Amino acid sequence: MKREAVMPLFFTLTIAFFQIYRSRFMLVLYDLAISSYGCKTRILLRHKGLEWKSLAPPDGYGSPAYCKIVPSGTIPALVHDGFTLGESDAIAEYLNELAPEPAMLPEAIKERAMARALSRFHDTRIEPLLRAYFGQVSPANRNADFIAENAALLERRFHQLAEIRTPSPLLTGTELSLADCGFAPSFAILDCLQGVLGFDLTLPTSIKAYQTALCAHPSVRDEYADYVKALDEWAAAKMAG
Repeated sequence: MKREAVMPLFFTLTIAFFQIYRSRFMLVLYDLAISSYGCKTRILLRHKGLEWKSLAPPDGYGSPAYCKIVPSGTIPALVHDGFTLGESDAIAEYLNELAPEPAMLPEAIKERAMARALSRFHDTRIEPLLRAYFGQVSPANRNADFIAENAALLERRFHQLAEIRTPSPLLTGTELSLADCGFAPSFAILDCLQGVLGFDLTLPTSIKAYQTALCAHPSVRDEYADYVKALDEWAAAKMAG
């Protein structure tokens, strides 16, 4: 076979092999634009410089069709090389080990532990209070006493965060860490809910500065902007309905 004929065949086979390899090892993220934990995971993927494909859960999360893929039926969920993983914290740890650079946990053992503790503080102390407001967005469902009481508790949680850690400018220093990723969508949710529900909440000065620094971070700002848009559309639909 002449060289002129071999070379195009070589390139064709190379491209085909690459496409098969890429389709097998591509990261697939099941999530929705409105998912705060999906946003958290997408920020991490952007920071790592990883390619991924986002898919909506077939027939919605929790559906029988989706549970065949992800038995828990929750989002986000990651599928990679035949391996399926749910829970955003577990996904974050997996991706941090899969792509070690840039590292998203500090080197010192105590700082690594603190980063994980801050992430859990967000997930167990702050995010549930924000989520509790979702049923209040529709004007027909609003309870003024609940909105005010929940705001007071939420404000207290942010003051507790400020006592636990003084960001400099991020939670573990100058580099984006696993501790930060969940806070970005939560700040967007807080701003959206304050605008819709009109409750007052004063963040500590250090946390306000942290919000500004985090949301302006190169790996965060575009995802944050997309998430704000998704939130605005969701809130508008709830208020109209």
